[in-house]
Amino acid sequence: MLPEPFTPQFLSQLETFRLRTRKEFLGSHPGSYSAPRRGTSLEFADYRKYSLGDDLRYVDWGIYARTDRLYIKLFHEEVDLFAYIFIDASASMAFPTVEEKFLPASHIAVALSYVVLANQDHVKLHLLQGSSGDKASPFYRGRRRIADCINFAGSLKPAGSLAMAQALADHLRQFRRPGKAILISDFLVPTVSYQQALNLLRAFNLDISVIQVLSRREVDPSFPSGSLALVDSESQAEIKCQWDSSTRKSYQARLAQHNLQIRSFCHQSGIHYSLYVTDRNLGDFILATLPAIGLFK
Repeated sequence: MLPEPFTPQFLSQLETFRLRTRKEFLGSHPGSYSAPRRGTSLEFADYRKYSLGDDLRYVDWGIYARTDRLYIKLFHEEVDLFAYIFIDASASMAFPTVEEKFLPASHIAVALSYVVLANQDHVKLHLLQGSSGDKASPFYRGRRRIADCINFAGSLKPAGSLAMAQALADHLRQFRRPGKAILISDFLVPTVSYQQALNLLRAFNLDISVIQVLSRREVDPSFPSGSLALVDSESQAEIKCQWDSSTRKSYQARLAQHNLQIRSFCHQSGIHYSLYVTDRNLGDFILATLPAIGLFK
């Protein structure tokens, strides 16, 4: 039996979607992904003028009858898609609790995996922790592998620090096929860190989407007024501050600016971006927001 929120109704809704991608990928088997290149499926794409040697089966005889000119019909090809889903499993993903942050991030990864599996495409999950790339699943294909995705996503507890670019580089050394990459993280790292990581994914000819996951208590802290000692969950560095309404406003302004920089970098780099704050209904985010930003079709 699958855990919440993966009810039969939710899975049925996920089955109505496909991952959208804007790059050309070559598949080795028939699949349900419509590639943005010329092929031979039944999905019409465009016309071009007839050239000697073209297959006469694809001549549009209606246009010929009207114009006395030969044109060939072009079609999108249905090919299999390879999707790579990266989940940040550093200690910050457990703040304020695993249930409030890492678990929702894992559920997003599993829901995206099911969209891929339901369309008979291939998905591979990667857990990002430390600086190595040894925590990766095999490729899964077919609806029945959803349980494997859930088990893998729950196989590691968030802990330690993350060298995002270095960990990604270690995973990418094993890559043999281009495809769709989805990176799920709180992105509470220096600007140079996430930019290096995303540029690495771009260098591997991957079509990239980013989902930033934050808890409500990170967006709107409820610390009591007075002296606070704040400890970094990854480095264990401690800072002391005086918390009041002014400090809270300053913090929220800096977080908003940080998030805006991530969104702007993604937009300029052709990367889909979305922010999920985990007190929002997960189903609404996946079924409404992700299609709206162009991740699904």
